[in-house]
Amino acid sequence: MVTADDAADGQAGMVSTIVPTLDEEPHIARVIKSAAPLGPVFVVDSGSRDRTRGIAESLGADVHEHPWTGYAAQKNWALEHLPVSTPWVLFLDADEYLSPESRDEIRCVVGSERYTGFYMPRQNIFLGRVLRHAWWYPDYQLRLFRTGEGRFEDRLVHEHVQVNGPVGFLRNPLRHENLKGIDAFLARHLRYASLEAQEIINTRAGRASGQRPGRLLGSWPERRRWLKLRVWYRLPWRPAIRFAWMYFWKRGFLDGRQGLVYCQLLAAYEAMIDAKLLEARNGQA
Repeated sequence: MVTADDAADGQAGMVSTIVPTLDEEPHIARVIKSAAPLGPVFVVDSGSRDRTRGIAESLGADVHEHPWTGYAAQKNWALEHLPVSTPWVLFLDADEYLSPESRDEIRCVVGSERYTGFYMPRQNIFLGRVLRHAWWYPDYQLRLFRTGEGRFEDRLVHEHVQVNGPVGFLRNPLRHENLKGIDAFLARHLRYASLEAQEIINTRAGRASGQRPGRLLGSWPERRRWLKLRVWYRLPWRPAIRFAWMYFWKRGFLDGRQGLVYCQLLAAYEAMIDAKLLEARNGQA
């Protein structure tokens, strides 16, 4: 008789996990340990000056050095050049990790012939608290897909995988918890704001190519892209709208002090994008 544990063990080694890194010493051990039971772990490092590489190698990860070329380009380089021999590939950011339940679910689904890829719900943990309201959970991310059947769209930031075939949805969340502190959070979102502003400018100028199309009558990801670029970024008072939506409509106030601070920071991120757009319009970028 074959038990559920036997079936899960039979899928071990079916998934190669790829983790792009740059100075991720606080996170690298956690993400590797969470993914290693599924199969090989590859780390693509873009010049870390801390102990990221040493920790990764000590935990058995296959570490490759590649200069930073951008979020999508770095991941596509990994798909094209890493010696991946498993039928499935999983991408994780260094500040993300898998729970035992999400690992077990992945083991189950990779034996299926029905799907080419899977969306995973992402759970955000901010300053030690799971955000159950001040967030757009389940925030589905397509991270798991068949080797050779997916490629990241050519986008400067918030890039998504495009796969050749049907996709399914997992139930157990991928966890996201950055341990670098608020200074790093602000610096990261300022960088994101610069890149997002450039994407908006490119789209309005008709220079956006190699991306998932935004269509009002398409799939939910396509509708979301259309609404984001064609409607959302043209709204006045967008930072205030974002705060009100997250804190009141989504009931972020139930997440306590962390929920309040997170909603304020995300509203500030919208203001950063507006500032970057205004800077570019005035020729000061």
